[in-house]
Amino acid sequence: MKTIYFAASSLDGFIADKNDSLEWLFKNGPTDLSFIEDFMAGIGAIAMGASTYLWLLENNKDPWPYKIPCLVFTHRKLPMVEGEDIRFVQGDVGPLHKELVRLAAGKNVWLVGGGELVGQFHDLGLVDEMQIQTVAVFLNEGKKLFSRRTETAFKIKEINQRGDTCVDVIYTVK
Repeated sequence: MKTIYFAASSLDGFIADKNDSLEWLFKNGPTDLSFIEDFMAGIGAIAMGASTYLWLLENNKDPWPYKIPCLVFTHRKLPMVEGEDIRFVQGDVGPLHKELVRLAAGKNVWLVGGGELVGQFHDLGLVDEMQIQTVAVFLNEGKKLFSRRTETAFKIKEINQRGDTCVDVIYTVK
């Protein structure tokens, strides 16, 4: 069981544009996403920031794409998706990580979006791996991939090219 930060980033280190949109991901041509089913098969629970949650609700054709428990970290009231295992939480990520691990039932925990949220998990030593898809585009502003300064030199575990506009790098953290 691992806690994995999996995200797409621009070359200059942004995961969302200045309007919290992920639309930039779809403007650069097709990316090879054939590995996603295998990745998702190993995921048992999700931790997600509120902005990512709202973007998914507003921009997905399906009401909710995940069929596993999802903790959405937020300080505001958000719309609920009926029939889905979505839980709105706030507070210290330490105890909530224990809940995510319990919910994942031996599978991995996926940290989705939210460089600030991921930073909180990293501060407590709870991130085991980062899988970052770097897309060949510059955003110049927006939400940072990682909002903390760290002296940690992450180790490269694996590199894969995904189409002609994206490189997927898996880093070990611990």
